[in-house]
Amino acid sequence: MKVGFIGLGAMGRHMARHLQEAGHDMTVHDIRREAATPFLEAGADWADTPKGVALASEVILTSLPGPVDVEGVVLGPDGIADGITSGQVYLDLSTNSPVVTRRLHREMADRGVEMLDVPVSGGTVGAEAGTLSMLVGGDEELFNRMLPLLEQFGDKPFYCGPSG
Repeated sequence: MKVGFIGLGAMGRHMARHLQEAGHDMTVHDIRREAATPFLEAGADWADTPKGVALASEVILTSLPGPVDVEGVVLGPDGIADGITSGQVYLDLSTNSPVVTRRLHREMADRGVEMLDVPVSGGTVGAEAGTLSMLVGGDEELFNRMLPLLEQFGDKPFYCGPSG
């Protein structure tokens, strides 16, 4: 699967590593290009912008520090929304707010894009070990389709209901 990952910090780098080790065709982006070095050395592609990640991927994941960061990466100039199209999937693993999460779900739905909000718990130890807990919001059928992907970096995905 063509997987895009944005946010290769303390948590994201471990989740992205599990996905890359599972054999996905990865495209990565981070505000610090040097954070991507291990992924690029292992065969991932670099995208200069979040839009570039969206253009190269079937499923796009973000792991970002907070709601302002998520909104900027998704809806800002050269953001995910500028490159994502109908049929793609967006998974937000970030620390986010219910208000922003619901707004992003609406924005993605307007583009024909399916989205799950997937806040994770377990810290960097859980991210490194692949044992993160996930409380997933969005469409249950999409959750079931994405479950094999989620289980590649977490062992406790739990469907909670609608977004936010």
